[in-house]
Amino acid sequence: MSKRSSPLKGAARREDTREAQPLKRNQYLSFSFKYFKDQDDVGQSLATWASGDLLASLIAKLHHISKVNITELQTEKSITNYRRFPPADKTHFSCPSDLSKDDSWGVIRNIGGQKQRVAGFLRDNIFYIVFLDRDHKFWPTDN
Repeated sequence: MSKRSSPLKGAARREDTREAQPLKRNQYLSFSFKYFKDQDDVGQSLATWASGDLLASLIAKLHHISKVNITELQTEKSITNYRRFPPADKTHFSCPSDLSKDDSWGVIRNIGGQKQRVAGFLRDNIFYIVFLDRDHKFWPTDN
């Protein structure tokens, strides 16, 4: 009869404990709705985007982004990385209490028009979608 080896110590993996790594030049993005705020407030819900014919444009944009590497996405200005949550005087949004202002916040741009954005943050190669921003209020530009 053979002896069983003892189990590995510390083999249990805790959620969200890895440090964010910088994106590599030719890396591709994936998407997560884990932290998505599906409500109509400053941002909008999925139902509101669906009723305004923006949801199909969002899906098409996500499909495009998933096939293009990060360098090309930044060159074509599909993604803007602000590196942190906008300062209070530059945004109409508030950072959710379960997230950090120091995460690598940014937006996906040009979703069915110039104004529509999806705001979220990058961790590793995952863009976590947090807000739908139909009216460009996450970090509005001065005109």
